[in-house]
Amino acid sequence: MPGGRCSLCDASRQMVDPIASAHALEFNGRTLRLHTLDESALSQLMVLERDAHSHPWSETNMSRSLQRQRVFGLLEGQEIRAFAVFSLVLDEAELLDFVVDPAQQGLGLGGAFLGLCLKQISPPACRVFLEVRQSNEPAIALYLGAGFAEVGIRQNYYPAPNGGREDAILMAMELVD
Repeated sequence: MPGGRCSLCDASRQMVDPIASAHALEFNGRTLRLHTLDESALSQLMVLERDAHSHPWSETNMSRSLQRQRVFGLLEGQEIRAFAVFSLVLDEAELLDFVVDPAQQGLGLGGAFLGLCLKQISPPACRVFLEVRQSNEPAIALYLGAGFAEVGIRQNYYPAPNGGREDAILMAMELVD
């Protein structure tokens, strides 16, 4: 943050472990819980990843993320309904992948889950970045509604279903109180 400090970064830099606290989300009469995911979730994540994306991550990329990144899952019982992959470096985070079960999309679950995730990474993160397909209007609306702002364009960033390329919209959000 140019010329200033993030007030959240001055707070304790320890992150609450979502597994230990198992944050609950009451949603449409259902109880879902936020957890940090590990390799045991790989097969469920890959099913959601393939169902939700035209160009899903490979199993190798997902496995590496489970080993190296912060991966949150929103569970209903033992079923993962949504997941998010964050890279954290010092006081910045990047949302690398955000998936809501296609059967659960459009109900507000994504916004509630994103809010829980942002609380978990702040602190240490004081800002979050992401890239989203220019054609993914529901995701863009979700991110704008959560407080992200467009900060740039990456031309021809994503492969497109027609074999061409598609621009990515760069978005950022300051996590300050």
